[in-house]
Amino acid sequence: MLRAASIGMGWWSDELADAVQGKSDAIRIVTCFTRSEEKRAAFAKRYDTVAHDSYEAVLADETIDAVILTTPHSTHAEQVIAAAAAGKHVFCEKPFTLTRASAQAAVDACAEAGVVLAIGQNRRWHSATRELKYMVERDQLGTILHAEANFSVPSALGYPPELWRSNRVESPAGSVTALGIHMIDALIYLMGPVARVAAQAHRRAVPVDIDDTTSALFRFESGASGYLGTFFACPHTSYINIYGTKGNALGQIDNSKLTLHQADEPARERSIEPNDTLRLELDEFAAACTGEAQYTVTTEEAVHGIAVMEALIEAAASSEWVEVAGGSGA
Repeated sequence: MLRAASIGMGWWSDELADAVQGKSDAIRIVTCFTRSEEKRAAFAKRYDTVAHDSYEAVLADETIDAVILTTPHSTHAEQVIAAAAAGKHVFCEKPFTLTRASAQAAVDACAEAGVVLAIGQNRRWHSATRELKYMVERDQLGTILHAEANFSVPSALGYPPELWRSNRVESPAGSVTALGIHMIDALIYLMGPVARVAAQAHRRAVPVDIDDTTSALFRFESGASGYLGTFFACPHTSYINIYGTKGNALGQIDNSKLTLHQADEPARERSIEPNDTLRLELDEFAAACTGEAQYTVTTEEAVHGIAVMEALIEAAASSEWVEVAGGSGA
């Protein structure tokens, strides 16, 4: 049983804890830390853990095998590097970091320390995403021409100014770091590395000073094209649509539905059995820590995803096509 510490108490720390605490035979959260004494006490009570009074104390605790980071994006690289130096495995929520350079530094630190680094890109585990991957790998869609994705929610309409996401440092290009990074990773998983991007981002409706309307064009290294839309002020939307010479496949990610339209045939829609993506990714992280599995998101892909995000943010600011730094990183 992997003994983990939850770092950063908020909505998502509770979502992860709900997925595994008392349910998983592979991982258990045994302690927690956040700067708010009230929040860490509440988490400890709810999930039957102890609480540490600093991150340094967590890292010094030899009974802790791993840390789960659900902290602000800008803190991830420093926290990952510190955990690696202490010999702790790391599960880090997306986005991994805000720059390719800091992502690579964190990856290098974990590799040197011999600890597992896993990024919580849970939509790779969605049954609809896995079904799309199956079809692409088995050439059921033919030569892939284009893929488009959208992940949008109305959350930022209610953001208060004091929320850590309510600023352009933590939320560059608006919802890209909160939502778009999910689909950037899913597109890399399905389509391979991205070569260059163009993008636009602007604020239209939200009350705080972040962009709420962001869209991007991709050119994949394969030659296929792509589109990403991510909007912080509209009803929940989540899908990936892949277009190929033999057929088109639309995966409604959070609704677990798939629509397949092949040449000379009517479109067919079917439901897909949903799965618990958070439980699956954390169980796989624990298995990777014991050498029983390889984590689905490779560190090369994790760094490449941040390079794509960084290029998208630069493209939105410049209105120019931007080459993705480092290529695929493979």
